[in-house]
Amino acid sequence: MISGHHPTTEEYQEYAEYNYGGSGDSGPRSINDVIENLEKRKENLLNGGVNCIPLPFKRFRSEIPGIEQGQYCLVTANQKVGKTNFTDYLYVFHVLDYCFEHKDLCSCHIIYFSLEESIQNVIERYMSYLLYKLDGLRYAPVDLRSTSADYPVPDEVLNLLKSERYQERLRFFDECVQFDTENTNPTGILRVCEEYAKSVGDYRSHKMLSKNGSGKSVDVFDSYRQNDPNHYKIVIVDHIGLVDKEQGFKTKDSVDKTSEYFVKYLRNRYNYTCVAIQQQASDAEGLEAIKAKRMVPTASTLGDSKYTARDCNIALGLFDPSKFGLTSWLGYKIQDADGVGLKSNARFLYVLANRNGEMGGVCPLFFDGAVCNFEELPRPDDTKALAVYNDRARMLKINRRLRKFNQPALTTLIRLWKKTKESFSR
Repeated sequence: MISGHHPTTEEYQEYAEYNYGGSGDSGPRSINDVIENLEKRKENLLNGGVNCIPLPFKRFRSEIPGIEQGQYCLVTANQKVGKTNFTDYLYVFHVLDYCFEHKDLCSCHIIYFSLEESIQNVIERYMSYLLYKLDGLRYAPVDLRSTSADYPVPDEVLNLLKSERYQERLRFFDECVQFDTENTNPTGILRVCEEYAKSVGDYRSHKMLSKNGSGKSVDVFDSYRQNDPNHYKIVIVDHIGLVDKEQGFKTKDSVDKTSEYFVKYLRNRYNYTCVAIQQQASDAEGLEAIKAKRMVPTASTLGDSKYTARDCNIALGLFDPSKFGLTSWLGYKIQDADGVGLKSNARFLYVLANRNGEMGGVCPLFFDGAVCNFEELPRPDDTKALAVYNDRARMLKINRRLRKFNQPALTTLIRLWKKTKESFSR
């Protein structure tokens, strides 16, 4: 789904200028309201409902149980580490999987402002992810596009994508994901999200004269209640440093204004789950940072603006130790003298900020970029289980060196790997 009308600058200014009558928090406002809400959430859980979409990383749920409504999440990393892949995996693909497989519990609508990548790239990435998830087939987007003259995508793969088993999930993707590449300044982002929220809830307001002296009346917020409390509204901006500038704004101003709108209106008023992807500053991976062993992303080294870390509920930093030539990290082999280790498939997810719990938690991950898949690694002392991941990393590196994929052999190996992994997890 792709959004349409692109309002003019004048329309944006008129829309934004009256400050929405204050932030207009639509959540519980008194002690009794809060207690009543806590009781309802407990009752919902005991009756078989869910209060979040559980994270796919089981051990890490002790740090962050899942994706909640009414939260602002920030994802950051240095360049080419996989911020967009991780965000797509967790906040798009995993959310779609869960809602598709639990239609009786929840539904979702994702508004995706893809400012860095084309819509085609995101859809192809989802197809690669689906082929791996449903059938263990490892075809990267570059393979699906038949980029290499020597390796056109097999008809069997295209027929799979056209089969009903895949089409029902692809239709679900199309129904639930709304792309917007036109309304890309802070007020435009707010306007698109507000229009959708109004379409699925009861929005109440009153009229007042505009503050700009034009004599026009504007709507001022009173209250908002969503029709279906189990409908997850998610907005993603990738990445926030690329939002278009409002008139007279610099990049930092636009980043700060987008973050402000996330907090005051989309999160507090409309109960959106807001997700912003943000680059680390360029000097965060420079020689001085390496010498000082400050390689892990931090809130203080965010690029463009640091105010986003102040505004968000949760800030997550993704770290790739292989990028800095490290041989080990937190007890995990990255690559030893014999070439054994997780290599460039290792990622470590850090909790940089958490209003809802403790900071400093780390989730070790195995990342397969070709199919946009992240898996929680075994504990570092579980050498037998880790050996399976080390072997897989070696196998993937061999294929990268050859710059080609012997797909039947690779698929067989992946299926054997999955069976071995399942035997360790029992």
